[in-house]
Order: sequence, then C-alpha cells, then structure tokens
Amino acid sequence: MMASSAGRVVAGCFGLSAFAVGILSGLASENPTAQILLRALIAMLVCYPVGFIAGMICERIVNEQVEKHRKANPVVGASAERASQVHEVGKEDDSEVIVV
Repeated sequence: MMASSAGRVVAGCFGLSAFAVGILSGLASENPTAQILLRALIAMLVCYPVGFIAGMICERIVNEQVEKHRKANPVVGASAERASQVHEVGKEDDSEVIVV
C-alpha cells in the first residue's frame, strides 16, 4: 500500500510537535541536555506513527464524503463531460494562472 500524502503531512506535524513539546518541557524542568534530546526524540518517534494513522483515517473519511456527495449530486447533461475533465486534470485546460 502506498503512503498517502495526508498521512505523511499529519505524521510530520505530530512528530515535530511532540519533539518541540519535549524540548520545551525539558528546558522548563531544567533537565540535562542529553536527557532532553533523548526524550524529545523518543516522543517524536512514538508520535509519528500515531499521526500517520490519524492522517490516513482523516483522508479516508474525506474521500468517502466526497464520493457520497458526488453520488447524491450527479452532473447532468453536456456539462457532465466538461466537469469530469476538470476533475481529472484538477483545473480547466484553457485557464491561466497569474503569479504576482
């Protein structure tokens, strides 16, 4: 199974947040530097898989809701073909993006 981008993003956020909290709480309690870094690293390694699972669950829920909405609200008529093209590409072919 391929890793989802949402799972990796949420996992990274969980891991880095755990590391930051570990560093700050260690500094606040005036622990030795080696102990602070070791505990923060352990917290990051534990929270990364938790975040990955949470991200995968959230992505699956969102995908199910989007699919349910598409089934409940089908596109009818000639615009159905154009809507499927826009959905597949992610944007219309004739649109321009202006970056300032």
